[in-house]
Amino acid sequence: ATAAALPYGRTDAGAGAGGNGNRATAPGPESRTALRADLGAGLATVWRVRELRAVTAATSLAFVGVGGLTTTAVLLAGDRGRPDAGGVLMTALALGALAGSLAVARWLRSFPARRLVPFCLTGAGLGLAAAAAAPSFAAQTALFAVAGVFEGPLLSATLRIRADHSPPGVRAQVFTIGAGLKISAAACGSALAGAAAGLPPHLPLLGFAALQLAAAGVHLLVRPRFRPVTAA
Repeated sequence: ATAAALPYGRTDAGAGAGGNGNRATAPGPESRTALRADLGAGLATVWRVRELRAVTAATSLAFVGVGGLTTTAVLLAGDRGRPDAGGVLMTALALGALAGSLAVARWLRSFPARRLVPFCLTGAGLGLAAAAAAPSFAAQTALFAVAGVFEGPLLSATLRIRADHSPPGVRAQVFTIGAGLKISAAACGSALAGAAAGLPPHLPLLGFAALQLAAAGVHLLVRPRFRPVTAA
């Protein structure tokens, strides 16, 4: 929202024969009005189209948990006597996400994205919850990888939904708003993880896992109901 208040100039290709053709001109009221109108149109579209509203709300909530994983992983490794191994957990998560994305591209390309979103959120939440209760660091690493297997396809499903349901005139705004909300949610998750640093690390991890499950529920509640077409 604060980006709308920033100076918004445009380049002047015809600045003159002896001048710099890439010089930025001062923003006018029309430019600022157009920017606010674009943002408003994108927000209105995200709210009006239920598929977009569902995936935006669900992924934003889920990313509160994702944003807190880096800090929590370091604390979790330290609790296991391996304070330098927090990166191992996050690497396992990333490798799992890569494997999951490749698996979707290879075998689940025709799987409906509207069903893939809650499936992935549920799988990631269960994987993280199991990691919180795992008896050893090796088991936690494996379960972080399992959670990553579900995290990877979530991104591709989100992008498919936005591409399929965004009107061409506001598609860029919808993608930008969705990405901005996820980044903001991740920042909130990092702050929550820092505030909870004094707790046993499995408790914040359970909380972040619960956010994934709650996000799956949000998507199921908000998305439009599928009605099969019947012959007249």
